[in-house]
This record gives sequence, structure tokens and C-alpha cells, in this order.
Amino acid sequence: MDVKEIFIEDASLPKTILPAVKRPLFWASPWELAHLSPPEAFPPLIFPEPDLLDGLVSLFFARVNIVLCLLHRPTFEKALASGLHLVDHQFGSTVLAVCAVASKYSDDPRVLLEGTNTRLSSGWKYFCQLEPFKKALMRSFTLHEAQTLCLAVFYLQGSSAPDGCWSLGGAGVRYAQEVGVHRRNRYDDRLIDEQWKRVFWILICIDTYSSTFCGRPRATSFDDYDVDYPAECDDEYWETSDPDMAFKQPPGRPSVISYTIAHLKLMEILGMAQKTIYMVRQKDKPREWLESTVINLDSTLNAWIDMIPNHLRWDPNMEDPIFATQSAVLYATYYHVQIQVHRIFLVSPGPPGSEPIQCPMSYNYPSLAICASSARACSHVMDVASRRGFLCDPHILNAVFDSCLIILLNVWAGRQVGLAVDPQKCLQDVEMCLRIFRTYESRWQIAGRQHDIITELMSATNMEIEYSPNPLKRGLDHDPEPSTSDSSPESDSQPVTEDEALEPGGQPFLGADASVFNMDPPLSLPMYTEDLGRLPVYEPINWGINWGKDP
Repeated sequence: MDVKEIFIEDASLPKTILPAVKRPLFWASPWELAHLSPPEAFPPLIFPEPDLLDGLVSLFFARVNIVLCLLHRPTFEKALASGLHLVDHQFGSTVLAVCAVASKYSDDPRVLLEGTNTRLSSGWKYFCQLEPFKKALMRSFTLHEAQTLCLAVFYLQGSSAPDGCWSLGGAGVRYAQEVGVHRRNRYDDRLIDEQWKRVFWILICIDTYSSTFCGRPRATSFDDYDVDYPAECDDEYWETSDPDMAFKQPPGRPSVISYTIAHLKLMEILGMAQKTIYMVRQKDKPREWLESTVINLDSTLNAWIDMIPNHLRWDPNMEDPIFATQSAVLYATYYHVQIQVHRIFLVSPGPPGSEPIQCPMSYNYPSLAICASSARACSHVMDVASRRGFLCDPHILNAVFDSCLIILLNVWAGRQVGLAVDPQKCLQDVEMCLRIFRTYESRWQIAGRQHDIITELMSATNMEIEYSPNPLKRGLDHDPEPSTSDSSPESDSQPVTEDEALEPGGQPFLGADASVFNMDPPLSLPMYTEDLGRLPVYEPINWGINWGKDP
């Protein structure tokens, strides 16, 4: 259109004076439209009872959206209150996706699949009504479809089919690029533009995480988009009575979205690692190039840890449950990225020209130390979060799983690098990871699967571990019986309210003895790569040391 305005003398003239040049035969062949863009069927959607729907929506914004940062709450709740979900199938699907995800955090038995009494089925009856992968080829992706797809991936991450997130997320990236939201300032309406920015960045996270999890290529990279980060402004300040104050966070008030910006920057660092040290043709590069690349990544990670806002810096006794949850996710993800960057150096290659199977495996001590310290720090962060009842999203369990594998590798590889190994001390850290999986496996299949894999590995290597009591009651052992026609769901159960969700331990599932909240002395984590590399690998970490720079 810009080129058109340059060459047309008066671009303001009515378009009707220009001759029509689009010949229908070449622009809309009926036989192609009939196959590529058939009439779309919209089956009726079945929503939860009104009180349960309200409770699940509140639970979603209290527990999920604080780490997902996908939906603009005032816009969503306004549309829901108007009944749009009853007449607009696409928005109705978004509402059901919200219900499905929130059900994983709810103890209301009405969210269970009829005929089951396991909490693993929570939300499935809402999820199975969704069709996030069904879009006519001849029309563009809509905002509500994009939001539904993101929520569907979030739900599937904790299921027994997490591999599907890679293809579904990749398709979402392509659909978003088709709309053009990967470019800066796509829409003049900032309210719409900001919602699309949130969607696109969530798709970037999905693409990055799922590619790391599956060991497959990404659908896009940081060279392919220039869209700005979401506005660092809480939802309630998007629209104000004073237009000049719109999208402006009040001074001195920490923003919930600060976590999102920090998390996205961390994802871009992980994306840089994927595109450099993990590219398929990386083996063609000299080792000096690889080492230089990792040094640059370390520098970027150290800069990232310095820019974390004060209200998100690690404190196991942080009182605000929202910021405490966000902080736990940030730091666990940070240590996971440290592992991803340095694990490529864990195993040293054999002599040139030798067959790998003919050479004994050798281990790189500095990388082993960095990965081991990161793994132990990550498992510690998640252990504190699980004990305090801050249930994080399922993708973070992959960080715990990789951490557990690294700790086991330390046990197996320790003697090869000349260290006096005390397996029992390391197995205490492994048991911590297994305890985290047992806490979450009552809701998410992926946690149970990861627990089984670690247990099988230990069994295959003749390792034994003595289980300690779980800090939280396993919901699987206390599942309610499904509602029957003889009882009234409304009278037998009440949905979890937002106030209960925000209170640490407020939900029955997350309830824990109050003593676990008093964690003295205050714990400090090693922050910089240098700190991680100098920790004793096989000795208990002194979490009271003031690692890193002085404040």
C-alpha cells in the first residue's frame, strides 16, 4: 500500500474509480473453495455450571495467568459476562480451554471426567471439546483461536502426550506469522495489539520449550521477528479514565508482567543456545568456536541474573504468593538453561578418528561442576516451592527431571574424574526430585512418568533410595468419588475461590503443615556461572553462603 500511494497521484480518490483487475476465475475457484475452505461446523459446547465456571475463571487468573501471561483479564471477563461464549464458538472454546487448565488446580470433584475418580482426568471433559488444530486454509487465524491453541498446549504439557506440543506449537507460530503479528506495531488498536503480542510471545516460549524437550528444530528463531515485548503494565491499567495514563504502571508498584519480560529474555538466551551450540551442523565448527560461544552465553546469563527486579529476587520466605511463584519459576528455569548451555561439554570426545563405542567415556570436570551445582540449585528451588504450595506450570517439571539426571550422572561419573564420591549424599538430592514428582503426579501424568523413568534408571544401576514422607498429601490417595445422580454437586462441593487460591496452602491439594513455611535461616542461591563452577560437586551445598556480588 505504501508503494501504491507513491505512484498514485491522489491516493485519497475513491477506490471505485479504479478498474477491477481481480478476475474471479483466478481468485476464487469454487471447486477449490469447496475443499480448502468448506463450511465450518460448530458443535454445541458444554460449559461448567455457572458457579463452577466463575470459580475456575478466578482460579485461572490467580494461579495460571500469573506465569502464562496470556489473557487480558478485564477484556476476557467483560466478554464472558456479556454471554459471548454462548454465541461465539471461538470465544466459547477459549473459555473451555481456561476451564480445562484451571481444573488441574481445582479440588472440585465436578471437574473430573464422569466415570473416573482420579484427578488426572481433571478438565478433560472441557479439553476434549476443543479443536485447536482445525483451521480452514483459506482464512486467517483469529485471536481467540490463537489463545485457545496456547491454552491447549499448556494443558497437554502435563498429560501423557506432551510430544504433541511441539507440532501444535509450531503450527501456532506459522498461523501467527500468517496474521503478521511477528512484526512490530501490527495493529493500530493497542488493546488488540497487546493481546496479540502476548499470544505470539507465548508461542515463542512453547516453540523453545518443546524443541528443547523433544530435541527437534524450532519453527522460528529470534532473527525472524521484531515484535516488542508485552507492555510492562498490569491488566487493570490498560484502560483508564484518563487516556494519557493508559498502559502506564503506577510508580512504585511492582508489575506482575515484570516476570514475563524477564522470562522472555531468558527464553531468548535458550533460543540462542539452540541456534548455535545445538545446531545440526555444529560438529563442523572448531572446538574453539564452541567454547567462545558458550563464554558469550555465560556472559549473557550473568547479565540476565543482574537485571532481575528486586521483587522477584529469590527469597524462600517471600510473603506475596504471586511474586513467590514467579520467582521460583524464573530461578528454576535459569538453572535449567545453565544446564542446557554447559551439558554439551559434559562428555569429552575421544581421540580423532576413533569410534565412540571403542573409547572409554571421559567427563569434563568444570562442566560437570556447573551442571551439578545448577541441578542441585534448581531442585532446591522447586522443593521450596512445592513445600510452600506454589504449584508451578508443568513445563518446569522438565527442569527438575533434567536436574535429577545430572545428579545421577555425577554419581556414575564421579570416580572417572578422580573424585571421592559419596553416593548417599547425592541420592538425597535425587530423593528431593522424586518427592517433587510425587507431589505433582496426582494432577499431571508427566510428573508420574518422570518419576518412573528416574526410578527405573536407579533400579537398572542397582541404586537404592530411602523415601522420606511426602511434604504434601498426595491427592491421588484422597480422590473424591465422582458425583452421582443421587447427590447434588452444588450441595456436595464448592469451587475454590480466588482468595483461597492466592493464600499459600489455601487449597486442600496444596495444603501443608504450617511449619514448612518457616524456613530459617534464610537461604541464598549461587547465581553466577563462576559461583556454580566452584561449588563442591559432591558435598552438601551451604545455602547460607552469600554467593555472587555484594548488594
